[in-house]
Amino acid sequence: MLQPEYNIGIIGCGKIGKDLFDFLCSFPFQIILICKTDEAVGQVENAFQKKQKRALKYQLIDQDAFDFRDQNTVITSNLKHLNNCNLVIETITENSDKKKKLFKLLEPILSSDCILTSNTSSIPPGELFTGLANEENCLGLHFFFPVRMKDIVEVNVAKSTSINTVSFVKNFLKRIGRTSIVLQTKDHFIINRIFLKMQAGCCQLLQDGKYSIHEIDDLVKKNLFPIGVFEFFDIVGNDVMLQSVKNYMQYEMDRAFYQALIALLEQQVTAGKLGVKSKSGFYEYPLLKSEQLFVEIPEVLQKITHWYLDGIFDTYEESICTKDELEHIVKEYMMIEKSPFELADEIGYNPK
Repeated sequence: MLQPEYNIGIIGCGKIGKDLFDFLCSFPFQIILICKTDEAVGQVENAFQKKQKRALKYQLIDQDAFDFRDQNTVITSNLKHLNNCNLVIETITENSDKKKKLFKLLEPILSSDCILTSNTSSIPPGELFTGLANEENCLGLHFFFPVRMKDIVEVNVAKSTSINTVSFVKNFLKRIGRTSIVLQTKDHFIINRIFLKMQAGCCQLLQDGKYSIHEIDDLVKKNLFPIGVFEFFDIVGNDVMLQSVKNYMQYEMDRAFYQALIALLEQQVTAGKLGVKSKSGFYEYPLLKSEQLFVEIPEVLQKITHWYLDGIFDTYEESICTKDELEHIVKEYMMIEKSPFELADEIGYNPK
């Protein structure tokens, strides 16, 4: 029988963990998924078996593929099953203390050459992995949801990360058809941070009281992206957004500009309005079609567009990403074909 190319461990069976598990199961890898509780193990195992049997029944996979996946998949709550992995991807909640505690538990279990990664979207890997015996084997590996649709992955490198570790991870990402963006210390999480100024500016517009959430989001959707700024917050989760934005502040010079964004997210979280997952956020869910008429507000659109392009050009001029990489990021992350550089030419935008 075919031998697995990689032995992959995934820790966490939340939204991104299960999504990553589903995606990687389509490759000839051994996959070990760690769930927090035995109850979660049972639920995930049951769903997995149903999906596999359905795929075989409808000839989406053949018997050999079914047998391989059956024999090379472990769903468990026991971390000790990770002892033979050559790559582990942690996807638990975005909490530094919980992640660091987990990594300490993993130290006596993982082999000395296992690559340990975190899917953190905002916590510097240097903070997470400091003090571990094999720091050189550790880095941030930030997948975007849904994994199958987003072909871009941030490789957030710590100062202690070895060249061999980065090379291993880049080869792995190439094998699964993902584009890797390798980011050094000051450039971590740049994909989310590119759009942060635009998001903060939109929150200032809302806070000023002249424009509604619907008006701002409609402007964005009609002219820039397929999803509005506040819709985006709700989908990600306002609690997740809040924690991420607070973590990003260490990279930003003009922190005062982002206070409206932080205040607005704090207000939502305090009220329990976390977004889609709580059925209430900046919008109520299920989302009903707005009856409001769309109103074009040129001066507001110009501000929003300039905030967006500021993020793009700051990243480009600081040589964090190439023009091709930025165009790819915008296409994959925000699902639009138009190049931001083409847009800048159209509107006569001049970088500050």
